[in-house]
Amino acid sequence: MRAIHALRGGIRVPAVLAFFGACLLTLGTAATAVADDVYRPLVLAYTTSGSDVRSEAEAVRERLEEAEFQTLGEYPVSDGRHVIVVTHDDLLAVAGSQDRAAYIAPIRVALTATNGEVQVSYNNLEYFRHAYRIDASVSDVSTRLADVLGDEQHFGSEDGMTPRELQRYRYTFGMERFNAPYDLGSHTSRDAALAELDRGLDERRAGVSEIYRLDIPGTDATLIGVAIRADDGAESEATDLNTLETIDVRERRHTAYVPYEILVEGGDIEALHMRFRAALHWPDLRMLGDHSFMQLRRVPGALEETLREVAGFEEPEDDGFDW
Repeated sequence: MRAIHALRGGIRVPAVLAFFGACLLTLGTAATAVADDVYRPLVLAYTTSGSDVRSEAEAVRERLEEAEFQTLGEYPVSDGRHVIVVTHDDLLAVAGSQDRAAYIAPIRVALTATNGEVQVSYNNLEYFRHAYRIDASVSDVSTRLADVLGDEQHFGSEDGMTPRELQRYRYTFGMERFNAPYDLGSHTSRDAALAELDRGLDERRAGVSEIYRLDIPGTDATLIGVAIRADDGAESEATDLNTLETIDVRERRHTAYVPYEILVEGGDIEALHMRFRAALHWPDLRMLGDHSFMQLRRVPGALEETLREVAGFEEPEDDGFDW
């Protein structure tokens, strides 16, 4: 009781109340910050009137290179879709910081002509960093990219996802996560794996061709961006345009979904499973109906066969044991 009476004397009661009020305000602010800590897959840099994606691509490339981004390659997907793939030294350091982090290295800057305007967008590095379970920060590169190109709107998911949701992400029960990629082959070394893959790419086997190649400094990883085109002989279900034309129909376009990546790490060749990679870019995609996942139901298998063919995949020999 003496303690209570002491607090009631002088200015101690208001001081204590002010202290607790400040604590509650701080906790409320922190809770709001946590609640708002969500990410979306793509960033709209800006839009401009017209439909000439090639001319706009030249201007975008020049601005990126002036800001010390390195151009890796370009992919003219169609007359109205064009992708410039770049990277940055700071991003390469992140890509080499842990196993399978190479997927974060390419920045896919897309230009899409639609409804009388050209949309310039790119993959959100913060979103994909969490999805690829990478610990290192990409905030400096993200800030630099926004300064160079712009950062008008983050899109591709209405509610967005938290880091925890992204690290554990799969579209629905039974579908693949980040740690369940396509197995495209295993070899004695990276050189052996690349030699086999190069033979397929040089032949444009299964309609797959190389857009860029990136050796990750300080690692035994090489990331190769590929185009999968019907004009080169790819099965229609597996082509990039089939996926884009089937589900990429909303106001803000997801052209930065391509090109697909093949990762060689050590002697192993892999690619992210389509049921994970596509869902990660379109997390709000419906399961059924028009422009839905069901309309792509044959794509995961077709794409796996296509990538395995270009990589020269061979089924392991039967060891004779039936477990």
